[in-house]
Amino acid sequence: MLPVIILAGGFGTRLQSVVDDRPKVLAEVAGKPFLEHLLARMAVEGVQDVVLSTGYLGEQVKAFVGALGLAGMNVQCVREPEPMGTGGALAFAAREAGISGPFVGMNGDTFFGGLISELIEAHHAAQSPKATIALARVESADRYGRVLFDEGGGDGPVQVTGFVEKGQDMPANGSIWINAGVYVLSQSALADAPEGERVSLERAIFPRLVEEGSLWAHRFPDAPFLDIGTPDDYARAAQMLA
Repeated sequence: MLPVIILAGGFGTRLQSVVDDRPKVLAEVAGKPFLEHLLARMAVEGVQDVVLSTGYLGEQVKAFVGALGLAGMNVQCVREPEPMGTGGALAFAAREAGISGPFVGMNGDTFFGGLISELIEAHHAAQSPKATIALARVESADRYGRVLFDEGGGDGPVQVTGFVEKGQDMPANGSIWINAGVYVLSQSALADAPEGERVSLERAIFPRLVEEGSLWAHRFPDAPFLDIGTPDDYARAAQMLA
């Protein structure tokens, strides 16, 4: 199993009204910090190495992991010296943790029920991929942007052809494929991320890979997906993960 880097450095600005004393990944959901749900999900799949890319109140995350004591899983924290964006944070964490090969990147404020192992298999099956995105299907098209892809791939990996901002050019039935916040990334995908600079994975790196034809995706039509980015979704997460 590939190592997993979880982005755990977000400020959680939109959650300040309900969670104002801890980083977003430690917001309590169904009786446990959200990060504990994510790590439990990793343990089920046999993930052995996890790197937490921390930032805001990162000392709380480090203390929580130290007290949790996950058997069979090595979890280390790498703290950003300053906010570096999703791409910059992943590149920095990989360097600091000594990861020299491909790895799985994951947003720390979303829960995705698809199998990481299946996403890794899809990455290996794609043609010269630099990155492969997990896609979830959702009905609420007003909250998320769409991922466009070549639909000729059957049930296997599909080549990503572009992205549509949320609220724009929505299909009539309202069902869309979205970026589920879980990726397999090769080192070459992040090779152009300037060291120490802020870089967005979604707005800078992925569009470049689309132009190259090296960005792929795998669809998970029945996998549950949620984020805890807003108070409403935070409440939904408690119901789903109870």
